Amino acid sequence: MKIIIAALLFCWFPLAQAAEIVREQGFEVQIQPFPSTFLTQEVASLHGFERSRRQALINVVVLNVQPDGQARGAVPAEVTGFSKNLLGQTQTLSFKEVDEGEGAIYYLAPVRVSSEEEIQIALEILPENAQAIDIKFKHRVYVD
Repeated sequence: MKIIIAALLFCWFPLAQAAEIVREQGFEVQIQPFPSTFLTQEVASLHGFERSRRQALINVVVLNVQPDGQARGAVPAEVTGFSKNLLGQTQTLSFKEVDEGEGAIYYLAPVRVSSEEEIQIALEILPENAQAIDIKFKHRVYVD
């Protein structure tokens, strides 16, 4: 089942229009919001997420940047943050770690959304044995 969620996330990742990639302190942080409806009901239930047109998930992956410049090898991290809509309403993002072993670790948090709404996302990523990486970006939500 975990393979299913990873496949959905990583197959869709290259097609995404609003992926954020930040390189800092020898890490690459990849952030991708996506509709919760991309998950099957089985996978959503397994991880405690609601499948809804009004809920997106924020996916965060922290990778080591290798000497050859490639980013690989997931790194454990503490991920916290919040989202804010244009009305100034904020939501604290509660990230759940999904560790599939063999170097596959990612963090998922649900966020309530409405169609064509622009949200601001602010994250603090604290990789193991490193300083915090602060990331802020905007994302326009399209529900299916």
